[in-house]
Amino acid sequence: MSPPEVQPTGSRRSAARATWVVMGGILASRVLGLVREQVVALYFGRSGELSAYWAAFKIPNLFRVLAGEGNLSASFIPVLSGQLARGETPASRRTADVVLGFLLLGVGIFTVAGILLAPLLAVLAAPGFDEPLRELVTRLIRILFPVSAFLVLGAWCMGVLHAHGRFFWPNFAPVFLSLVSALSLVLLLGRWRRDPIELLAWGTVAGGLVQLLVQLPESRQVLEGLRPRLDLRDPGFRRVLVLFGPMLLGTGVAQINSLVETQIASFLDPEAVSTLQYAVRLYTLPLSLFGTSVAMAALPALSRESAGASVGPLGEGVADAWLRSLFFLIPSMVALAGFGRPLVTVIFERGAFTAEDSAAVTRVLAFYSLGLAAFATVRILSQAFYALHDSRTPTRLSILALILNTALSALLAWRVGTPGIALASTLAAFLSAGLLGWKLTRRIGPGWLRDSAPRVAALLCAGGMGAVAGLLARGRVEGALPSGGGLASRLAALVTLYGAIGLAYLVAARVAGFTLTGHDRRRG
Repeated sequence: MSPPEVQPTGSRRSAARATWVVMGGILASRVLGLVREQVVALYFGRSGELSAYWAAFKIPNLFRVLAGEGNLSASFIPVLSGQLARGETPASRRTADVVLGFLLLGVGIFTVAGILLAPLLAVLAAPGFDEPLRELVTRLIRILFPVSAFLVLGAWCMGVLHAHGRFFWPNFAPVFLSLVSALSLVLLLGRWRRDPIELLAWGTVAGGLVQLLVQLPESRQVLEGLRPRLDLRDPGFRRVLVLFGPMLLGTGVAQINSLVETQIASFLDPEAVSTLQYAVRLYTLPLSLFGTSVAMAALPALSRESAGASVGPLGEGVADAWLRSLFFLIPSMVALAGFGRPLVTVIFERGAFTAEDSAAVTRVLAFYSLGLAAFATVRILSQAFYALHDSRTPTRLSILALILNTALSALLAWRVGTPGIALASTLAAFLSAGLLGWKLTRRIGPGWLRDSAPRVAALLCAGGMGAVAGLLARGRVEGALPSGGGLASRLAALVTLYGAIGLAYLVAARVAGFTLTGHDRRRG
C-alpha cells in the first residue's frame, strides 16, 4: 500500500493555528502560575520550608514527567495521529483505551509505593538538608504524591485531544492547578491550624484533580466513551511502547538532571532550592510559550509530513517551527538575561520576599535565560525525531548532556554557588542542541538548516539591537530600578525598559524581513 498523500503546506498552517491556541493556554496558565508564585513569595519568601516543598514536589513530578506529558504525548500522539490520518478510527479508540487502562494500573501502584517509601525518597530528593527539614520533606511527599496520578491521566487526555486536533482544554486546564493552589493559601491560611506549607501541598493536589476533571468530558466525547482495558496484543499500544521505552530513558535522564540540581543545591544553603525554583518559574514562561507550545503543536503535523515518501516537507516543517520559536525567544533571552532584576522585583518583592532575595534570584535567572534558544531547539528537534519514530537518538544525546551537566553543576556550584547550577544547565543545552541538529541534518539532509541559518543570524542581530535599546532605556529609568519608588514607578520602568527592547527588536527584525509569525515575508 502506498503511503497516504501528505499536504505539508496545510499541515503547517494547521500547526501555526494550533500554536496560537497552545500559546494562549500556556500564557494563561503561566500568568496564573506567576500569581500563585507571588502568593507563595508573600507568605514564604525563600524560606527553608519552601525549599522543602520544592524538594518534595520533585519526586512525584519525576513520575509525572516520566509517565505523563513529556513521554506519553510524544509517543502517543504520533501513533494516534497516524491511525486517524489512515482512517483507522476504531483502532485509534481501542489504542487510547488500552493506554488508559495501563496508566490507571501504573499510577495506582506508584502512588501507593511513593507514599510508603516517602522517608527514603526524602533522602534521595535533598540529602543535604538537616533532619527537621528532611522530616518535613517526608510529610510533604506523602501529601503530594497523588497529584502525579492526576497529572499523568491529564497527559493522556492531552494526547487524545491533540491527536484529534482539540487544543483548547489540554492547554488551558493547567490554569486550574495554579488557581486552586493559590486560592487555598489566600482563603484558608488564617483558618489552617497545621503547618502552612502543608496547606500549599494540599492545594496543589486539589488543583491537579481539577486539571484532570475539566479535560475528561471532551476526551470522552472524541472517543465516544471511556473504556479502559488491558490488552497487550493491541498493535497501536505496541507501537506506543516501542516509542515510549527509549523516551522513558531519555526523559528519565533529563529528570535525573533536574533532581541532581536540587540535590546539589541542598548542600549549598537552605534557600538554594527555592532560589532555583523562582528563577525556573520566570525563564520557563517564555520557554513554554514560544518553545514548548510550538513543539507540541508541530508534532501532529510533523508526524503527518514524515509519513510521506519525501523528507523535504518534514525539513520545511522543522525549519518553520524553529524560526517561529526563535523569533520570540531571542528578545526574551535579551530581556531576562540582561535586564531581569526589575521583573523579579515587581513580581516577587513583597512580604517575606526581600531585596536580597530579588538579587539572588536575578543572578540565577540570568544564567538560565542565556540558554532559552538552546532549550527550545532541543525540544523542537527532538519532536522531529519522534515524528520519524526515532526516540533513541534524542535519548542517547540526553545521556551525554546529563553527564556534562552533572559534572559542570558540581564544579560551578562549588566555585560560584547557586548561579553555577543554572550556567551548567545552559551549557549542556547548547551541546545537546548542536548534536541534535547535526544528527537531524544527517538524517533528512541539510536543507532545513541551510534555509534557516541566515534568518537565525538576522534574528540574533535584531536581538543585539534590542540589547542596545535596553541599555539606553535603563539609563532613563535607573531611579526606579530595581527597587526605587513604589509599585507604580516600578511597573512604569518595567514597561519602558522591556518596551524599548521589544520595539527595537521588532523594527530590526522587520527590516530583515520577518513578521510576527516568525516567517521571512520574502519567502511567503
